[in-house]
Amino acid sequence: MGYGLAAGVVTNDLRRALTFVDRIEAGVVKINEPTTGLALQAPFGGFKQSSANTFKEQGPAALEFFTRTKTVYVTY
Repeated sequence: MGYGLAAGVVTNDLRRALTFVDRIEAGVVKINEPTTGLALQAPFGGFKQSSANTFKEQGPAALEFFTRTKTVYVTY
């Protein structure tokens, strides 16, 4: 099954980066950013066997545990 807590990619091609975002199964995706550190209000939790597998641990999404939320950071 695998894990899917966080992912990152460094690129100058925003179109390809957004294709990566659409295809990757991870709870947090960062583009041209370090994979550590999140805004406190951002939902955080993984896909697959990562995290608690029940809800996002931060932000309003903590109440929406049936939703698969993907947080994306982009520095362009």
